[in-house]
Amino acid sequence: MGGGVVEVEAARPGAEALRAALERALRSGRWAPGERLPTERALSENYGVARNTLRRALDALEAQGLIRRHVGRGTFRAEQDPAEPAPTEAGALSPAEVMECRLIFEPELLPMVVARANQADLQRLEECLRGAEAAGDLAAFEHWDAALHDAVALATHNQAAITLSRSLARVRLQTDWGQLKARGATPARRAALQAQHRALVAAIRDRDRVEARRLMREHILFVQGYMFGE
Repeated sequence: MGGGVVEVEAARPGAEALRAALERALRSGRWAPGERLPTERALSENYGVARNTLRRALDALEAQGLIRRHVGRGTFRAEQDPAEPAPTEAGALSPAEVMECRLIFEPELLPMVVARANQADLQRLEECLRGAEAAGDLAAFEHWDAALHDAVALATHNQAAITLSRSLARVRLQTDWGQLKARGATPARRAALQAQHRALVAAIRDRDRVEARRLMREHILFVQGYMFGE
C-alpha cells in the first residue's frame, strides 16, 4: 500500500493490459480508498509505457469508477469499488433475464459508438480481439469477451450507458452463468463468437451503424440460443 513505486510489468503493456494491471493493483489494496496514486510520469516510467497509453488506461479505470482524477490535485483511488454489488444484487438477476435485457439494450448502443468512437476506443477494441484470440482457456476467453463488450460501452462516451452495461455484465460473476457458458463452449462456437466480434469491430471502424447494430443483435441472439437452447 502507499503511493510508492509500482512493480514494472515483465512485458511492455498496451493500454488494455496496463488497465488490467492497474485494476489488479487497485483491487488488491495497493492504494487505500481515497489515497492518491503516483503521478502520471511516475506510473508511465514504472510500467514502461508512453504517457498517451497510460492516459487511455486511466480513462478506462475512471469510467469503471475505480479512480477519480482532479485537475491540479492528481489521481485518487475511489472511496468505494463500484464493481462489488450488494450481496443480494447479483443474486437477484438471472442469466436469462439479463440476456433478454442485453438484446434490447446493447444493439441500441451501436449508433452512439459509431458516431463517437475515437482512435483510442478502436485500439481498445482491437486489443480485446487479440486477447480473445490468444486466450488459452474458457476463463481467459470469457475475460476478453467481457472486456470487448465493456469497450463497446466505453466507446459511447455516455456514462449512463456505461453504468447500465456494467450492471448487466456483473451477472457473469455468478456460478450459474459460468456453467451455462461452459456447457456450450465448443471450439466451433468459440470460433463463431470471435468471427462475430471481428465483424462487429470492423463495422464500427467503417462507421456503419446499421450493420454494427445488426451484428450486435445477431451476436446476442447466437449466445442466447446456445446458452438456453432457444
